[in-house]
Amino acid sequence: MIQLKNINKYFGKRHVLKDITLDIEDNAAIAFIGSNGSGKTTLVEIIAKLLKPTQGSIHYTSDKEAKDVNRRVGMQFQDGSWPPGTKIIDLVKFYKDKSFINSDEFNQLVDAFNLKDFINKSIDSLSGGERQRANCFLSIINNPEILILDELITGLDLEMQIKLIKFFKEYKKNNKVALLIVSHIPEEVEELCDRVVILKSGEIYEDSDMKTIIEKHGSLRKRLLKYYEIQE
Repeated sequence: MIQLKNINKYFGKRHVLKDITLDIEDNAAIAFIGSNGSGKTTLVEIIAKLLKPTQGSIHYTSDKEAKDVNRRVGMQFQDGSWPPGTKIIDLVKFYKDKSFINSDEFNQLVDAFNLKDFINKSIDSLSGGERQRANCFLSIINNPEILILDELITGLDLEMQIKLIKFFKEYKKNNKVALLIVSHIPEEVEELCDRVVILKSGEIYEDSDMKTIIEKHGSLRKRLLKYYEIQE
């Protein structure tokens, strides 16, 4: 479990997160949704220990020691930055041993993310969609317990969107992992998540399970239409 208590985050005088308190259960599938600037990415970066909260506490409970949290988190960034000339295969060799590259698991993942044509190319030469797929691949090769996907299918063609949603749905089903998603796409969230946390101006506006949202509003998209109407 991950427990966040009274998390506040300031960037200078800007108050980005305001008294966020959340419990995230093991094997949860949670989406963080809200307007641009509502604090979604900042929140998941704090959960991933990439940022420190200005105030508040975050506690991880696991069979493993808390000091291993960094190793147990896999995060797919919207746009990962790597040194010029870095290849995907270079990063695989850095994170894994040589036997992994010759394994069926490696070949299956290369196929799942359609990496075969550019796994030996410099990442800085790839298109936005190719980088997105590379970042997704890199987020899971260490078998994380906490997997964070930030705008998973943004910028991908429809075929790849469908393929990745299907992949991560099966991955979540077959692995002991907490799946945390930042997204603006309701249909993606409905497929992958069973809980939705809506943020507004750095605060939790709503925290609800997907079943309740569907029963009350018909779909997550309809719920969000009402949310954005309130913002206007």
